[in-house]
Amino acid sequence: MYIDYSRYPRPESIAFFERAISNHNVTDHLVKLDEYLYRIYRYQMPSFDILVTNHYTIGLADYYEIMNEYPNIQGIVTISNWNGYTHQAKVAARKNHVGIFIMRELLGALNWNEPYKYVKTDDEGNDLFYGRSE
Repeated sequence: MYIDYSRYPRPESIAFFERAISNHNVTDHLVKLDEYLYRIYRYQMPSFDILVTNHYTIGLADYYEIMNEYPNIQGIVTISNWNGYTHQAKVAARKNHVGIFIMRELLGALNWNEPYKYVKTDDEGNDLFYGRSE
């Protein structure tokens, strides 16, 4: 079976994700719902359904494609350190109460009751997006 690793994460990336989320201080437990789809149960906060991808850049078309396939998810994380997303995709997702994250953003967002609202900021309070040009 051929797996498109430009879209789907490698097994070692999935293992990293599972370890990091399971060891997060707000995680009660993690359930794998599908090959790359997880439900994160958090202490005293709503559960959070997230899709793990390996898109180099999650653009607007990628966001809509993912949402078409997984209409009930609340988040998308692109797992590799060098990956990102476009500002346009992040804004469109946020309007629909879906978060798009790189891994370090997801770890911060899990502390929020509504993770899709999480945006990392710099020391002056400016939003930091881990994006690419539109």
